[in-house]
Amino acid sequence: MAAFRPYVIHRLVEQGIEAPEGLDDALRDGEVWLRDELAAVTEVPFAEQRRSPLEVFQEAMRFPTEALSASGIPESARDPAAVELLPGDRYNLAPVSSQALGESAWRAHLAWGVAKARALAGPAAAVGWLGRDLMDRSRIENALEGTGLDLWPWTSVEDMKQALEERQPVLGLVDLAHSDADDGIRVLAEAGVRTIAFGPHVDDVAMVRARTLGAEDAIPRSRFFASIGSYLPRRT
Repeated sequence: MAAFRPYVIHRLVEQGIEAPEGLDDALRDGEVWLRDELAAVTEVPFAEQRRSPLEVFQEAMRFPTEALSASGIPESARDPAAVELLPGDRYNLAPVSSQALGESAWRAHLAWGVAKARALAGPAAAVGWLGRDLMDRSRIENALEGTGLDLWPWTSVEDMKQALEERQPVLGLVDLAHSDADDGIRVLAEAGVRTIAFGPHVDDVAMVRARTLGAEDAIPRSRFFASIGSYLPRRT
C-alpha cells in the first residue's frame, strides 16, 4: 500500500510522462481498491488464494492507466512478450518484480511467499512420544531442534489413537514407565509406525515384552538419551 503512489509517480518520471489532470484522483481510487483486494487475498487460507499480492498490485495499475488514456497520452512502446503477459498495461507501469516497489514491500512479499509455501507443504513431520516425564520431554525436544521434526506428545493411549486418525508420526517413542506403554506400543505397531521403547535398565522383562508387542527396539533410558540422535529419521 505504501509503495503504490510513489511507485507510479516514479515510473511516469522514468518514462518522461507528465502527470495528467485526474491522476491524483486515480491514484486515490487505486489505493482504496488495492487495500480492499489485498485484504481479500490475504485474509483467506493460502490454499484458497488465487492471486499473489504482486498480481493484485499489477492489476491496480489500471487506475493510473485509465487516467493517462483519458488524457490522450500516447501509449508506451512495449516488446511483444510484455504485451502478451500484461496486455492491459498500455503504459508499461506494472512491476515485474516486487523488488521494484522498494525493500520493505519486497521483504513483505518474500515473507508472504515463504508462509504460503510452508502452509501448502502441510504439517511438519512429527515424532510421537508417550510419556509424562517433563525432563524427558525437554531432552527429546532439544534433540529434535534443527531436524525439521516436531514433537507430538501423548499423555495417554487415547490421545495417541485420536492423533493417529489425523496423521502418522515418522517415529513413535514410548516410555516403558508409562501405565499405557504396552497398549501404546501395540497401537503404534498396528498402525505401522516405527517404535522405540525405553525404560529403567533393571526392567529387562518390560523391554522383552515391548519387542514382542512390536517395538523395533527397547533399551535402557540412559542408553536411549545418550544416543537419541541415532534413532531419529534422517530428513532430506
